Amino acid sequence: MNVNRPVILSPEIEHRFQLFVVFEPASSRIPSVDILVEGPKVKDLYEELMDKLFYDNSLKAQIIQNRVAKIGQMMDLLKNMEHVVLSKFFDRIWRRYSYISNIGEPFLDLPTFIQYFPEYGEDKSSLLAQRIDDEDDEPSSDEDE
Repeated sequence: MNVNRPVILSPEIEHRFQLFVVFEPASSRIPSVDILVEGPKVKDLYEELMDKLFYDNSLKAQIIQNRVAKIGQMMDLLKNMEHVVLSKFFDRIWRRYSYISNIGEPFLDLPTFIQYFPEYGEDKSSLLAQRIDDEDDEPSSDEDE
């Protein structure tokens, strides 16, 4: 059985949270509670990011631009954006992170996303996927010494 655990977000660990762009057919395997944006809105968000990066001459912006350009090329090949999703943020230490990272393309980490889209930063908890662990991960109440 799965157990939902609260996500405790602190500035020291924000960099561990990553969101992903997931294309069809894998996008159908993403639960709706784990989706931040879907369909044509993903492309709009991507284009807005690329516009902002174009005017930012920092090395960090150039690195991000080069990394996410691949996602834009993949979107350009699509005839229909309806089944493209942008996931919520997953922590790299969660078991579900490996699942989402295998079916999606990494987009941005949480601090970078908030830097370029500050309007989303008011309620960071709404950007985070739920942490779901196996019941086996529950701390045992009968500790053997």
